Amino acid sequence: MLGLVTAEVAAPLDPDLEPLADACRERLGADRVRVVDWHDSTVDWSSFDAVVIRSTWDYTTRLDEFLAWGDRASTATSLVNDGGIVRGNADKVYLRDLADDVIPVTPTVFDEPGHQPPAVEGVHVVKPSVGAGSAGARRCEPDEVTDHVAALHRDGRTAMVQPYLERLDALGETAHCFVPGPVGSGPVFSHAFGKAAILRSTDVEQVGDLFAKEDITTRVPTDAELDLARAVLDAPSIRRFGDVGFARIDIAPMRGPDGTDRFVVMEAELIEPSFYFEKTPGSVDVFADALVARLNGERVSP
Repeated sequence: MLGLVTAEVAAPLDPDLEPLADACRERLGADRVRVVDWHDSTVDWSSFDAVVIRSTWDYTTRLDEFLAWGDRASTATSLVNDGGIVRGNADKVYLRDLADDVIPVTPTVFDEPGHQPPAVEGVHVVKPSVGAGSAGARRCEPDEVTDHVAALHRDGRTAMVQPYLERLDALGETAHCFVPGPVGSGPVFSHAFGKAAILRSTDVEQVGDLFAKEDITTRVPTDAELDLARAVLDAPSIRRFGDVGFARIDIAPMRGPDGTDRFVVMEAELIEPSFYFEKTPGSVDVFADALVARLNGERVSP
């Protein structure tokens, strides 16, 4: 039995969930694939041969509960990605560790509750370090940074303060999607898509209460972008989380001091990234084939 894990509030908003479930059912049979809610207390996780995290997008407001669920599910079944990865990736402080691994990341100051916001010049983005779908993110002028950091602190949240990457307005970012490789190996590149800048202004259109509306396009990554995405997955700070099954590495252009563009990592999403299968024909079959191959082997996760 294969479980695809969502949240009740997220399932109707997830464009990937039903296409992936249908593709898996075609391969395994309708009675061997279930879509389940991560906080459904009636679910017996040990009844699954493997469970794959998909749209658990409400975890950011129930973090302790979600982390505990990841630990339990990892003990009961083969969870992809497992509880260790969930714990390591839920807070974006992992970007600081990637920087220590000499991976170029978006310049970021992490401002914990009780600390003073940094003095900044120019437009910045302020967002919570535990968040998904740009929820809580705000584009701020320098004199607005302190207020939004304070608002996040009042909720007990660590704030991330990043310079706004102006090249996003013209070029957007590239999301690199990886699926489980053969048993004993790491994730394999599947496809990429483009994401237009969301925070062009302070007015951001929301989809439900969970995430900002995204403008998604098909895109073929450059060699430099794909090399950087692969370097992220090979970085010591990521590898120590455990064996990664699937991943999405979001990479953006940033104007360097010499006036040329370079690429930086915005996020390494190892918990619940959207893959936008409909934008790349055949990509849902690649993911489903990878899951079924793992299910028929020793484990789904590497």
